[in-house]
Amino acid sequence: MKLASAPAPTGNRFERRRQRTRSELVTAATRVLARKGFHETKVTDIAAAADVGVGTFYLHFRDKEALFHAVVAETAARLKATVDAARERADGPVDQVLAANAAFCRFAEQNREVFKIVFGHAAAYDDVIRRAQALFAGDIEATVREGVASGAFAALPPAAVAQAVVGMATQMLSWWAEHEAVSIQTVHDTLSTMALRALCATPPTSPDKGVSDG
Repeated sequence: MKLASAPAPTGNRFERRRQRTRSELVTAATRVLARKGFHETKVTDIAAAADVGVGTFYLHFRDKEALFHAVVAETAARLKATVDAARERADGPVDQVLAANAAFCRFAEQNREVFKIVFGHAAAYDDVIRRAQALFAGDIEATVREGVASGAFAALPPAAVAQAVVGMATQMLSWWAEHEAVSIQTVHDTLSTMALRALCATPPTSPDKGVSDG
């Protein structure tokens, strides 16, 4: 199943209302799942939080698992758009890595509940998580390929590097989501320093773009 963004509003009043209800269900599910956990959450809990009937829930989603997949898919699409915009403003592969990491971490901080839900159930939903990760691996691979070609990065296999970077970021965000005392700046600095020291032909002394930068 392809991960897609939320449907764009249409001119049809019924469709706009339907899309609004679907969005409200996803938002409600995020709150309830973060509080109760996936296995303890019931469809009735989500419907009540969205202030709709259970029958309305089933007009939009086959079951709780389908709604969870929608939460992952829509979050991944929003995150991808955020990271893409940051990468487009960066100049060269090193700056692209730093900009992408900063955007990724800002988004995680602003959407902590979603990250806790997604990464907290990665083992049970390995397939949908892999599809979300694949959205980013291709971009990372392209950046690494550009860096190797320009001499900015060491001659490492881009596809393998992309998988390593995605895996490292996923595991660290999974840990961070459960440890509120850890700042997102620590996550950013650690990911950026480890990635660039491994990639750069001449490793930088420290990352030069923080989470607070635009």
